[in-house]
Amino acid sequence: MVSTSDKKEYKVIGTRPIRHDGYDKVTGRAQYGADIKLPGLVLGAVLRSPHAHAIIKNIDTSEAEKIPGVLAVMTSDDLPRLDDVQRASSEESGSEKHLSENVLAYKKVMYKGHAVAALAAIDQNTAEEAIKKIKVDYEILEPVINVDQAMHKDAPIILEDFEADHLGKKVLNTNVALHERYDFGDVEKGFSNSDFVLEKEVNMQTVHQGYIEPHNATAIWDEENRVKIWTSTQGSFVVRDSVSKVLGLDVSRVRVTPMEIGGGFGGKIPIYLEPLAAILSKKSRRPVKLVMTRTDVFEATGPAPGGKVKVKLGVDSSGKMLAAKAVIKLEAGGFPEAFIEAASKCVFSCYDIPSTRIDGYDVIVNKPSSAPYRAPGSPQVAFAIETLVDEICSEKGWNPLEFRIKNVARKGTRTALGPLYTRIGLEECLKAAKKSDHWKSKLDDNLSPGKKRGRGIASGYWFNIG
Repeated sequence: MVSTSDKKEYKVIGTRPIRHDGYDKVTGRAQYGADIKLPGLVLGAVLRSPHAHAIIKNIDTSEAEKIPGVLAVMTSDDLPRLDDVQRASSEESGSEKHLSENVLAYKKVMYKGHAVAALAAIDQNTAEEAIKKIKVDYEILEPVINVDQAMHKDAPIILEDFEADHLGKKVLNTNVALHERYDFGDVEKGFSNSDFVLEKEVNMQTVHQGYIEPHNATAIWDEENRVKIWTSTQGSFVVRDSVSKVLGLDVSRVRVTPMEIGGGFGGKIPIYLEPLAAILSKKSRRPVKLVMTRTDVFEATGPAPGGKVKVKLGVDSSGKMLAAKAVIKLEAGGFPEAFIEAASKCVFSCYDIPSTRIDGYDVIVNKPSSAPYRAPGSPQVAFAIETLVDEICSEKGWNPLEFRIKNVARKGTRTALGPLYTRIGLEECLKAAKKSDHWKSKLDDNLSPGKKRGRGIASGYWFNIG
């Protein structure tokens, strides 16, 4: 929609301001994580598991340590063992124990690409050749790669010592880390009063954020037990807090300098290399830099969770939603945290529905531990409910935009989240779209064979952090 306002009334709207970081980036002056250079800097490499699920019976680093130019070698024995204490740091939650074990595998690997050992050497070639000399004895286990396999009664248990939470009850020997439920109104009565009920299940694969710049970290562990880190991150304070936990240091002893970031989209909130670089620096007494390869990024860092979402929606003859039900099963990866609470809160929150029931399942599978990707959990459930809404409109011959306006969440709506909404603007947004030239323009029917042109609309929700 084109604005007809006089842009002279505004200082910014209608202008083309220069990006604050534009000059530095186009001239090459900007420094990304891999660009950092420090006196005495040495380079590192990480050994990763070729298996998706296996017990680590032994790690022999002796041959690697003998290679000239190798300055330090580490395994998970060099990290303090942490308790299974739950963390609450916005988009990177989970327990302290699992945070550490995702950085470097302890006793067991949970996915192909899971870091097992690391070393530092005088140059990259020496590091990469030496890492091949580390010998790991694995006992290979059957992998579990999707929610159906993981939730099967005979499925191999990935985290044998984990205590799950199923509707407030503590459960052992399960791959379902969390089952939670949001109930609001009388769902069954709502469905029985509905004139039309439709149910649909969508199946989604994991999707990586696909940022251009790989993960990186450079660290110095100095003589006064202070750690300085340079890394490309979306949250320097998250890195500081997480690294201090993994290393067993007071948070005041860790300083993080965020470098320019070549894309993140949520995927550069978690830590991967920072504690390894720090320990290798402590052992070598030199600053250490680690940079992932593209293969490392895809195999070892968190994608958005895949899984299955089943939604059921009941409407009356006028097109008013009366009841909705969702069963959300998302893949957490090798450690709990598929952002199932966020997904549950988002699934029906664009609509004013009198009765809803939402069951969310956080499911452990042998894949990299999930990470945020543009509102973690929300795109998955939005895909499910918006697909169902479109199918209902198609079945009944209703206008999909009018249907959404009729059922839109607005000020005073109460959703599964609990509190009543204040003004949220979704209704105004939909009505503005309805009035726009884009929505009202005629689609070109004169297309070449094999081509089609359509127009769609969908709503999505995110409650934000804080």
